[in-house]
Amino acid sequence: MVTALIMAGGKGTRMKLDVEKPLVEVNGKPLVQYVVDALKNTDKISNILVATSKNTPRTESFLKERGIDTIETPGDGYVQDLGFIISNFELDDILLTITADLPLVNSDIISHVLEEYEKSDKPAMSVLVPIHVFDGYGIKPTMIFENLIPSGLNVLRSINKAQDEKVLIIERIELALNINTYEDIKLLKNLLGDQDE
Repeated sequence: MVTALIMAGGKGTRMKLDVEKPLVEVNGKPLVQYVVDALKNTDKISNILVATSKNTPRTESFLKERGIDTIETPGDGYVQDLGFIISNFELDDILLTITADLPLVNSDIISHVLEEYEKSDKPAMSVLVPIHVFDGYGIKPTMIFENLIPSGLNVLRSINKAQDEKVLIIERIELALNINTYEDIKLLKNLLGDQDE
């Protein structure tokens, strides 16, 4: 089985918010709850943990009130916090990592990624989205590698060493739209059917 690790300890500095980014509500539901719900509906996920930090204390409280386990990280960035978790906690052998700001992701996509991982002979998998998906929706990606953008969804073994990885390319808006700007929130509302500002 697989442990899902939601990364929710970032500073969220790209948006000047009065609320922590994982708790930004769209249609009355916080971003992190969309991700939790998708994971809960995925058969292959045995455990859900959320990485929080000093940057996201309200997110940690919100999750604990709902019976979701959290892990405190230094809040130094995605890669650093993931390394900290793998070094300091015993987790299931297979770890699916996902950012807290991917609200359109669903259980079908997560199951598909895990099925592709099971077919692979590599210990890790990165899920990338082609740039034309971003262009088609007017989304500005933060990182581009040869016309591919990291989705914020990855699978790896819970060992603290570099791992050979398979690259899985998925052309889906659900993996392209992570929330980094107010324009992203507007697009999300439109895609979810909420036209209100």
